[in-house]
Amino acid sequence: MTIKKQFFILSSIIIAIPLFIIGIVCFQKYLNKPERLLINGTEKITKFKTRDIPKKDKKALMEILKILPPEVESCIFIEPSGKMLFTNFSDSQITINSNKEDIFSFINSSSDKFFYQFTKIKLSEEEATMIARIPLKHKNKDNPYYMITTVMSCLVFLVLVCVFFIIIISRTIFKSIIQIKDTTKQLADGDLSQSCLPTKSDVKKNEITSIQESLEKMRIALIEEQNRKQKFIMGMSHDLRTPIAIIKGYIEAINDGIVTSPEEIKKSLELIHIKSTQLQDMINTLINFMKMDSYEILKDVKQESITQIIKDFAKNSFVMANVFKRKIITNIDLPKDIVIEVNKMLVQRAFENLFSNAIRYTKDNDSIFLNAYILQEKNEIIFEIKDTGIGIKKNDLNYIFDMFYRGTNSRREEGMGIGLSVVKNVITTYGWKIDVSSEENKGTTFIIHIPFAEN
Repeated sequence: MTIKKQFFILSSIIIAIPLFIIGIVCFQKYLNKPERLLINGTEKITKFKTRDIPKKDKKALMEILKILPPEVESCIFIEPSGKMLFTNFSDSQITINSNKEDIFSFINSSSDKFFYQFTKIKLSEEEATMIARIPLKHKNKDNPYYMITTVMSCLVFLVLVCVFFIIIISRTIFKSIIQIKDTTKQLADGDLSQSCLPTKSDVKKNEITSIQESLEKMRIALIEEQNRKQKFIMGMSHDLRTPIAIIKGYIEAINDGIVTSPEEIKKSLELIHIKSTQLQDMINTLINFMKMDSYEILKDVKQESITQIIKDFAKNSFVMANVFKRKIITNIDLPKDIVIEVNKMLVQRAFENLFSNAIRYTKDNDSIFLNAYILQEKNEIIFEIKDTGIGIKKNDLNYIFDMFYRGTNSRREEGMGIGLSVVKNVITTYGWKIDVSSEENKGTTFIIHIPFAEN
């Protein structure tokens, strides 16, 4: 249950308290309405018998008795004779045959148990007295103190219910907040070993758990970033070590007098110059790669014709292919001009990296295919760069886009293993997709999926 929903329930309960109290008060008044009491009184009166008296007087007595609440017992006798006209006293001592003396004697003996009230009634020919009684311990519902007690009891009950819900909701919130506090402290201290997700699998999803899930994603991203950093340092150390060692070795050989002839010194200096230039290129490549983050790739984008970019790239590829004695076979089937937002220079660089790999890992007179066509059902351009070279080993395919990774077949070639990483970075930042399929000694195919929106 979400925190918003929990607080909505709590607010509803708090708002319902005064409404419930009003309802209790209204119901209490309804229960004590005279009309309801008259009906109950009538049902009770019909069970009693009266002496023979004029019909007019009998009707008047019935009207008076209807007014009495059902829990009130009463008796009526004639003055001054004391003849009993009516009684519904529950005591067996007072019956319709009792007289005035019997009644007063009984009243004196039971005054500690009942409250008695005397009322004079004027009949057509005589005068009568009505005696009504209620038990002294009887709670009069018309008493305002009884109503207040009832309302207060309901109020206390509802307050206790609200307190219960507040405690439950507060515990849930505070427990989650404490977990987030501990998790953020853990991340701030650099400890990425513990998961940020709740320990219990049955915890229901709410805003707090969403924050914990976001923290867990951040933790995983930090771990991946640490791994990339370690791989970067290891790869950089490995690739820079070789030219530095060669330069250092030849310098020491010259200083120690091992290389003495002018011709040998000249060759050594030439080799040192070559390795220094190679080292400089490697450092520049690393610097350019570190600058090429997602922000850099998305900067300076503008509306460009991806159709024209692919066609120009295919046309320019013939020049490089002729220099390296490769056959280029193109099939660019893009019948319409498609415009998307890209950085043209970076896209061309990504394509050139793939094409350079195709040239590097093919032999003289091998073929390189450039195919492009529109996949209408998915609104995307498919651009393929396919070669007939040495291919990629199956166990290397899953790692070729990793920074500094160099496959088994490429380790004899110069390079730092970041070209395909640059390609992947550019492709995914624009929301494109790249696939690769390869078979040893038969060639490799890179497939780029470029989505576009219909105009």
